[in-house]
Parts: sequence; C-alpha cells; structure tokens
Amino acid sequence: MTTALDIVTQASRKNGILARGERLEAEAAADGIFALNAMMHAWQLAGIDTTHSDLSLEDLFPLGPQFIEGTVYLLASRMAPEYTVPQSFDADDWFRKFQAAYLVITPVAMPEFDRMQSYYAGGKRGRIF
Repeated sequence: MTTALDIVTQASRKNGILARGERLEAEAAADGIFALNAMMHAWQLAGIDTTHSDLSLEDLFPLGPQFIEGTVYLLASRMAPEYTVPQSFDADDWFRKFQAAYLVITPVAMPEFDRMQSYYAGGKRGRIF
C-alpha cells in the first residue's frame, strides 16, 4: 500500500533532490506533505473533487493506484521551484487525466414537447426544435 510519505519521497526523487536509498529529512518531509495536501485541495478549483481531507505522512494514499504516478509527477512539478530545480518533465498531461477521471456532468432537465408542433408568434409561423 502506498503512503503519503511514498508519494512525497518519489516526487523528491523525480526532482533529483533525493537519491535512491536516501531518506527524506524531517523538514523536507513536512514541506512535502504540506504541498501534497495543498495541491489536492486546490484541485477542487479545477473541478477535480477527490473529497480530500488532509493526510499525514503515514496515511495511505486515498486515490486508486492509477493515480499514484500522476500525483507524484504533479507534486514534483509543484515542489520544483522551492528547490530551484529545473523541471525536466511535463506534468500537465497528468492533470488533464485527473480532470477527465473526476469530471462530473450535471444532468439538465429538458422540457418535453412535440418537436413537430407548429406555433404562431407575432403572425410568423415557426417550429419548436
């Protein structure tokens, strides 16, 4: 099972600030979990409502396994400027995938009418379509 710490650690590796086998220092881990929580809350502004509540480093990652890699890349992208690391990847494609997965289309009620019914309005004949 993937934890929030796993996500933060992998994002740090993507940015090249953490080598394989190294562990995050407490301050970097705290910065990372803050960034992860802030990012997931901010997704709501883009229509991605994961019903997120703040995670601690030990918490299991709440989304399905198909969202792990995308979250890692998006978090790495978000954290890169703090470490003045040039981003060597494009995380936007992952964001669009998240939007598609969480897209909610609100049903619209349409009035029922006879599509072939004619009517007169102001002396002009027209159709309701």
